Amino acid sequence: MALFWMMLTGTLLIAAQAWLIGRSALHGIRYTRSFNKDRCHAGDELQLVEVIENDKKLPVPWLRMESEFPAAFRFRGKASMKLEMGSVYQTHTSGFTLMPRRRVTRRHFVKCEGRGIFRLSTVFMTSGDLLGFVLRSRSEQISNSLIVYPRLLDDRHLPYDWHSWQGEFAVRRWILEDPFMIEGSREYAPGDPMNRIHWKASARTGGLQVYRQGHTADPHVILVLDIGDVVLGLQHGGGEAEAEQAISLAATIAVRLIADGVSVGFTHNAHTVSAARIPSGAGSLHRHLLMEAMSGIRLKRRRPLAVCLDAEVAERGAPCDYLVISTSKEPAVRQAAKRLERLGHKVSLIDPGNEWSALSVETAGSRSWEVSLDKEGAGA
Repeated sequence: MALFWMMLTGTLLIAAQAWLIGRSALHGIRYTRSFNKDRCHAGDELQLVEVIENDKKLPVPWLRMESEFPAAFRFRGKASMKLEMGSVYQTHTSGFTLMPRRRVTRRHFVKCEGRGIFRLSTVFMTSGDLLGFVLRSRSEQISNSLIVYPRLLDDRHLPYDWHSWQGEFAVRRWILEDPFMIEGSREYAPGDPMNRIHWKASARTGGLQVYRQGHTADPHVILVLDIGDVVLGLQHGGGEAEAEQAISLAATIAVRLIADGVSVGFTHNAHTVSAARIPSGAGSLHRHLLMEAMSGIRLKRRRPLAVCLDAEVAERGAPCDYLVISTSKEPAVRQAAKRLERLGHKVSLIDPGNEWSALSVETAGSRSWEVSLDKEGAGA
């Protein structure tokens, strides 16, 4: 008889705790999550802060939180969580025990190894009674966004083409003609574009005259990024590393030019979740705009590079420097570069695969598009 009452009492206690604790396991549970920064560069370390609060008079014996993070995130210190890695996302599972009217704060150190624009929204909660007879689940919408800029390169990983162009640009910067500063007219010289002919002065003098332009110390640079042919998921690489290197190079060049007070624009031929073209501008706000555009690039080509350059021809903007970051040697690309040069622009090629330390001056000089175009003209 005593055993019967013991079993009955135990059953009633189990049922009571299941009804009291399990039924209201997720009532009064509040969860927030935030990063200590909303923007960073690839390779930086962030702090992820989780705050979970039990705002009721009953304890929560166990609470499991599941959320997805990009696979590029690396968590440091995994004692209190479980990670299931995938190729694109990873599942982050952590456990809590909450006493009544208590708040728990956990800090995780995360290293962002890849760029991107990440929006983290859903957290899945599961809890129940002490023995797991009653389970309660719900999803919580948490709005978190993080923009990871491309990794910046140091000097030894920058190609010689960049160093060579930078030295030439530093000299030309102070003698660059400004199409909006007209100081008179002069005789036509071979190579002057037709859109600079001063027709009134030509009629007045009886000979062909062109506008004589002043000079400016405020040049413009447009970066053109070629994403190349990337095949995602190949075991031995399908161009992903090379494409990321090119994006990092574009980001490094943009940061350095803006730091020198140069107005910089950006365009590319890839799919993106951000802007496909950024007009030239300067300052820290414009730098963030450029970095965000580069963060949103997807490793898939949207259009050929020649079409991208022809779109710049259609812009009909003021003469500027075009820096094309590409390994392409296609004739269609060279022809598009010629069309830009006929409008008064200067087009230069930077090969992202040739680093400064591994490239001699003689070898790098032969890669200039300007030299190759001159050779084509001489052959014609």
